[in-house]
Amino acid sequence: MSTERLEPSSQPISTDSPVAISTAVKPPAGKPLKLSLPIDEKIVPKQPEAGWMKLPVVTLISLSLHAMVLGALALVVLKTPKLVEEVFTTVTDQEEPAEEIVEQSMLQPEDINDSTPQSIVSQETTSNLAFETKGPIDLNVSDGIPQLEAADSGGLPGLAGIKVGNETSGRMSAQAKKTMVTKFGGNSASEASVASGMKWLTNHQLPDGSWSFVHSKHADCKGQCSQDGSFTNCPTGATGMALLAFLGGGHTHQKGDYQKNVKRGIDFLIKAGQPTETGLDLRGKVTANEGMYVQGLCTIALCECAAMSKDSRVRKAAEGALDFIVKAQNPKDGGWRYNPRDPGDMSVTGWEVMALKSGTNAKLKFPTTSFKNAEKFLKLAQAEGGAQYVYDPAIDKAPPTPTMTAVGLLCRMYLGWDHKNKKLAEGVQYLDKIKPQPNNMYFNYYATQVMHHWGGEEWTRWNELMRDQLVRTQHQLKDGHLAGSWDLADPHGGGGRLYMTCLSIMTLEVYYRHLPMYSRENIKVEF
Repeated sequence: MSTERLEPSSQPISTDSPVAISTAVKPPAGKPLKLSLPIDEKIVPKQPEAGWMKLPVVTLISLSLHAMVLGALALVVLKTPKLVEEVFTTVTDQEEPAEEIVEQSMLQPEDINDSTPQSIVSQETTSNLAFETKGPIDLNVSDGIPQLEAADSGGLPGLAGIKVGNETSGRMSAQAKKTMVTKFGGNSASEASVASGMKWLTNHQLPDGSWSFVHSKHADCKGQCSQDGSFTNCPTGATGMALLAFLGGGHTHQKGDYQKNVKRGIDFLIKAGQPTETGLDLRGKVTANEGMYVQGLCTIALCECAAMSKDSRVRKAAEGALDFIVKAQNPKDGGWRYNPRDPGDMSVTGWEVMALKSGTNAKLKFPTTSFKNAEKFLKLAQAEGGAQYVYDPAIDKAPPTPTMTAVGLLCRMYLGWDHKNKKLAEGVQYLDKIKPQPNNMYFNYYATQVMHHWGGEEWTRWNELMRDQLVRTQHQLKDGHLAGSWDLADPHGGGGRLYMTCLSIMTLEVYYRHLPMYSRENIKVEF
């Protein structure tokens, strides 16, 4: 399967500088120039005249040679029929059509305390990178593709002709990804960083197809990568997060560079799911408060895969997982928490709302009444009229936090708040002032999606800081087995290095993983 990677077009040779290409002789005024070129007949032999009688013979020989060549070519094609298929696949693959699925992260849920906002200072650039770069290397944090930027200015002209089948279409076509990366602020450095992170994930997939938050369990790692997560027995949660990183780049079990990795991960997830009267339970062996977090992210992974592959087995599992979420919603406040039907909190509710929206995108069958009930919870959790949000509305005078505000605003966007909503605008301005945080990746992950959907100058400012911060802090080749991963920088990081790496990859995939919500009128949608 061909990789959907971004390749810059070759630059035309400049002809601006003066180049002498010929000389000329000027005749005297009023007199024509006469040139005498003597020819030595001894040197230039006289050509013999062709006889018309020889024409049929020449024609017969030519036809015979052409017939022999065509016959040989036909024999090659008949013996290697896949050759034709490969050629046409290569030609047509770029024309595949290629909106938007959102995923959440693993937390230590009972302590959602945001650190004091700090600005991230951008640094100088280094060398240019080609989009086809694979694996961890020293990255340029702000290079672009000048020829594409110049050709794709104003509106969304690069996307206007792309037919969008569903919210995952932006990641499914090389043409769409290339346009969206350039248009929305990615670059070759961010794409190389994504590739590096995926390489690290492949190096830590376990033999049964799963991943573990205790990533050092992998035989090849042997403790070389520090910062294991505290969730020691949560394979479905770790597998769901890893799959989301691959799916976000357009890789499924049917297409992309990582088909085998995704297939083994999907197979593990479906096999690990437990059918119950309330749906497919993907939580695994719950040891703390991770249960419904795991259910949400695994459901998102299955829904995304279903939307991208149309695999009936995956669709069935995704519908079962959605049913479990619907029945786990608290009937009074409309939210979700650690266990089914617990009074809600904003963090877990965010996961489940995104999972249900993923199901809608994939056109899966499940009761949609949960959306209206979720709006009830958002009203309970809102502060400042809906511009900010608290973690637990049941706690009297609970203060709003940046992280929960990012989660709440993203839910509001997906549940219908439009670009003209004043409280949404106030919330965006609040996030814009805080800026991406160097020690709170969970906040960055959610807020990046909010700002991307909002667009404009706010997104441009946010993206430059977020993108460059992630590219700079990723481990490089010189770091050995750590290469491609990120050190934990999150107060909610119970998932350790794998959690941090997955969140970072998904954040850098935002350019094509999520079609901007308020610019879709410029995109030709077939849905």
